[in-house]
Amino acid sequence: MNKTDIKEIIQIILSHLDNQKFTWRLEGSANLLIQGIETSVNDLDITTDEEGIKIFRNQLKEYIEKDFFSEKINGPSIICNINSFEIEINCYGDRKINYFDKIQEMTWENLDIPILPLKWAREFYKQIDRKEKVELIDKHLNIS
Repeated sequence: MNKTDIKEIIQIILSHLDNQKFTWRLEGSANLLIQGIETSVNDLDITTDEEGIKIFRNQLKEYIEKDFFSEKINGPSIICNINSFEIEINCYGDRKINYFDKIQEMTWENLDIPILPLKWAREFYKQIDRKEKVELIDKHLNIS
């Protein structure tokens, strides 16, 4: 998935959300990429809360391929297919890793996107034991 693909998918998602205000954020490699870290992006990850999962479920219903309770995250998860790419929308059961109070709005490619700043993305990856992502952020932020 390249930056053009990511932009098109986010545009589709945002257009379906009709400017509704609720808690969600871009996560994963796409979050890192739009903040300047060169990394490969295989899918788009979004984190939201209980209200948000219902909104995504309703607004993106035409794209949903799987809607289930995930044991891995101890919460609801939706898998969508937009432009032949997977979009994974999660509502974590473990509230400590949501970092909803750390979300910032970022303008990228003329799109306003809620993101998790790198400092907090690093903490998130530490908590879910994704060492390679922590190292990637450390390298970018010059943390040794």
